Amino acid sequence: MTRALRQKQRSRLAAEINLNSSAGGHGGQLSICLVSPSRYRTGMSSLGFQTVYALLAGSADIRCERAFLPERDELDEYRRSGTPLLSLESQRPLGDFDVIAFSTSFEPDYLNIPLILNLARLPLYSAERSESHPLLIAGGAAFFINPEPVADFFDVICVGEGEDIIPLLVSALLSPDLAGRPGLLAAMSSIPGIYVPALYQPRYAGDRLLNYEASPGAPLPVARISA
Repeated sequence: MTRALRQKQRSRLAAEINLNSSAGGHGGQLSICLVSPSRYRTGMSSLGFQTVYALLAGSADIRCERAFLPERDELDEYRRSGTPLLSLESQRPLGDFDVIAFSTSFEPDYLNIPLILNLARLPLYSAERSESHPLLIAGGAAFFINPEPVADFFDVICVGEGEDIIPLLVSALLSPDLAGRPGLLAAMSSIPGIYVPALYQPRYAGDRLLNYEASPGAPLPVARISA
């Protein structure tokens, strides 16, 4: 990481008030990078993003950090230096985390997801990633309303209230009985409000979508959990 990028991150952390930005130093067994596909000021102004961060960072089992869409000058420096996208708290490459969790409330932010994954040096499509890559999870109002435009990018999509889903999701991620990604995804699909896109295949008549065919054991339809 270049000195300029490092100083930008330190300045942001120093300016934060009443926020547990030291979460990256906790020794939790599961590392999660919470990502906003918007710039820092926009992402941190989101109550939903702050709520999810508080839930994750408050767990003794999780080391939670954050990442954001770089500012224009930072984006130029990332590209010039070849530096992979790094987390805010400890400046770790996103590819080193166990889980990368995207949170957004607005569909236009979908356009930034490919850029962020490219900067992180991660394959865009879930089918192109292996168990050596982080698990990619998405949540937020935009995904609740219409996850399909980006469904093929993610392993897991939350289509419900984070306060209800996150504890169950974390429990599955920490379970010693769910070793291996296929078993983990199958178990997660049984959680109300969890959509695992790889377990569903669309059926078309010409260019018209007829329905979806679910893999054995996967719920159809997927339940949406709202307050």
